[in-house]
Amino acid sequence: MSNTDPASSSNHDPLQRDQPNEKQLRLNRDTAPEESSEQPPPRNAPDSIHEDLFYGENGGESAIYSKEATLSSNRTEEDLFVKASWQLKVLILICMLALPVGCHYLEATVGTLKTAIKSNMHINNTQFGILVSAVTLVNTVLPLFAGIFIDDLSSLGSIRGTTLVSVVIFIGSMLVSLGSMRNSYPIMVTGQVIYGLGGGMIVTMQEGVLSRWFRDRELAIVIGIVLCVARLTKWAAKMVCYPIVYSSGSHSWPIHVATIFCAAGVVMNVVYWMVIRRLSVLSQAGATMTTATRRGKSFRFKFSWKLFLYIPGTFWMIPWIQLIMSSVLSSFDDIATEFVEFRFQTTSIMAGYQSSLTQVVPIVVAPIMGIVIHRFGKRLTTLFVATLVLVTSITILSHTWAVPAAGMIIFSLALALGPVSVLSSTSMLLPHELAGTGMGLHKCANNIGTTIVAVLVGYVQDLTYHDGNSADDHKDLQNEYNGVMILYLVMACCSTLVVGIFWLMDRKLLSGWLQADKAERDRRLESAKHEQDEEDRAVRYPYYGISPEEQEKRRNEALQRIGSRMRTKKSYAYVAFYGFWFIVAWVVFFTFALMPVYQNYTSYS
Repeated sequence: MSNTDPASSSNHDPLQRDQPNEKQLRLNRDTAPEESSEQPPPRNAPDSIHEDLFYGENGGESAIYSKEATLSSNRTEEDLFVKASWQLKVLILICMLALPVGCHYLEATVGTLKTAIKSNMHINNTQFGILVSAVTLVNTVLPLFAGIFIDDLSSLGSIRGTTLVSVVIFIGSMLVSLGSMRNSYPIMVTGQVIYGLGGGMIVTMQEGVLSRWFRDRELAIVIGIVLCVARLTKWAAKMVCYPIVYSSGSHSWPIHVATIFCAAGVVMNVVYWMVIRRLSVLSQAGATMTTATRRGKSFRFKFSWKLFLYIPGTFWMIPWIQLIMSSVLSSFDDIATEFVEFRFQTTSIMAGYQSSLTQVVPIVVAPIMGIVIHRFGKRLTTLFVATLVLVTSITILSHTWAVPAAGMIIFSLALALGPVSVLSSTSMLLPHELAGTGMGLHKCANNIGTTIVAVLVGYVQDLTYHDGNSADDHKDLQNEYNGVMILYLVMACCSTLVVGIFWLMDRKLLSGWLQADKAERDRRLESAKHEQDEEDRAVRYPYYGISPEEQEKRRNEALQRIGSRMRTKKSYAYVAFYGFWFIVAWVVFFTFALMPVYQNYTSYS
């Protein structure tokens, strides 16, 4: 099977090539046998999309993914998701937006309460890093299973999955609330672990479900709305956190409020289930999956672990960016309040107000950027600008004495530009059958990086403050985050380099697919559909005017240019690199979590 350089296809438009003349087509129609469901398939035709996915194991030479299920053979399933009424899509969107609100609120609340929790529980910065990382550690792998769950089980599976994880989130949040009320570090860590079991999965499921319903059309806009709601929730949580503490006299009440929102997520999931069943979407999906068969086999997607070995290198750049850039964005959000309080010597309430500014810009800009990216493309250009903005914000916050609000607002601009570009690119670099798996991989990478960085941040803080000289404690407190901010700055600079490499790969391998505007994307998708249909005709009718091998080559070129062609050979390098950092995250977590045991200490006062 030919492995054609996709860059060379940029000068060749499959829609403009010579077609068989009218006489030849008439001869083909006269001599071709009438199509029938009982007609045996041609010897060389792939039996289904899944045999074509591992074509080398079915008589071919390699494993090239065919987008048959999306572009031709499974078009009825595509109609179910993409061509659904806008009223149904709005209902689905509202339900999906509401599901993780409790998770976002609790995450922002725990980070904002860092100083209060350390003081009341008598724990140090490293132990607080373990508390925060307990959520992200379990999510170094669970979002991947959540994505596979979405890909492999259709709509009914997604409903059962979101119901299960919503209940798990609520149980975990109750334990976190109980631990904070009793000032019990073990109970709170246990609650964080249980809450984390569902927290990462619910966001992955949300993104996976929305990717299927909106896919190539309004997906960038929807991603912008999702980020807007998430940032709005975190902004509100940071704003009201310490006012609730001082009005109630307890640092536990903000966490109790978060638990109430988690309970509301369970209720919203019930609403989602009722909406889907009332509109009979499940029965339609079941009918589609039952009837959309050919030669007695279903087109329902079946996941295989071998898929990871065939995922193209362009997609693996997404986890790289998540590992480096997104971990900085996530980690800094947890320590922003205390950073402002210590470095700029302000009150906890004022620090909470100023740190909440990290969420302000995405509330407005994220939906707008979704519309802009959907219309004009330039995803990697936007991502590159986001990395430069991130470097600028960290430099201002750590190396100048400008008001913290300025650095926080600039940081929030990076938080608006980066995630929209990354999330909307994920689904464009894999076939839609793997949308959930792709979302799970990039979410796991984010949590791997956040786990490592969060623990190291706490340890670096402790090394700075607890130097054994009590006479300079006040000065140490003000400079406690110096080493941490240097770490953030180095990682931000590295993310700029990674995005540059990503841009070169997109330009060379995908002919600028991630930079393409809406008109160019639509043209390429239409070209891929056309080539898919032409290949089917070439295989069925040998005298159609072009050989099946040549048409297969042209189809592969078209799929390459829309990011939907899998690797032709297995590659262990990307999986090994991903697995290495996964192991590092777990080793770092347990090394520092067990430090009180093997260093024989309890906590710092």
